[in-house]
Amino acid sequence: MRRFLILLSVLLLVSLSSPAQALPGFGAGVRGMYWFPDLSATAQSITGGVPETKFDLKDDLGMDDENFLSGEAFLRFGRLHFRIGYTNISYDGSETLSQDIEFNGQIFPVSDNVISSLDVKMLDAEVQVDILRPDFVAANFYLGLIGKVKYVDVDLELSSTTLTEKEDFQVPIPMLGLAAGAGFLNDLLRVDARVTGMAYSGNHLYEADAFASIVPFPFFRIQG
Repeated sequence: MRRFLILLSVLLLVSLSSPAQALPGFGAGVRGMYWFPDLSATAQSITGGVPETKFDLKDDLGMDDENFLSGEAFLRFGRLHFRIGYTNISYDGSETLSQDIEFNGQIFPVSDNVISSLDVKMLDAEVQVDILRPDFVAANFYLGLIGKVKYVDVDLELSSTTLTEKEDFQVPIPMLGLAAGAGFLNDLLRVDARVTGMAYSGNHLYEADAFASIVPFPFFRIQG
């Protein structure tokens, strides 16, 4: 069993969406996002039930911040929302070790130069049910409950002149959360936020995003 903790603190998000409004209470479209995250992550392998070295991907392996794309398709029928999204994250590093690192049962000794790579693929399937959705003359508001499954595929590889070790795992993660938002001037201006998370056996994972958006011309929305 291998366990990895990945925490991405988002500094900036630029999103372009293409919504289609066909009927009252109906919405559909796609959304593309460009992320500028600050990588903060540690990794630790567990072999035979024994925890091995916990190491920092940035400080110990020399991985640098990277930017990446993410996409999402969405569909709404009245109070019911469906979303599916995909994100592919890749990091590479090269660093002379300042400590011994035991990974996957093998020891990479101090002073060795280690080349590393981390690839994370995430597929999200999400359902949202609005429990409140009042409409006013030129404004609207909603508060919804979210049920979500995040499928994560992780590959981490460490390589030196004498050793190469690779570990990968795939896991579905169920998550629950809340969504809220408000639209003004018939949704020409919007403010939206979502937060989802889960916790078990001392482990936790959470995601949150909040953004304002504007429609400069039909079927095109800019948010950030």
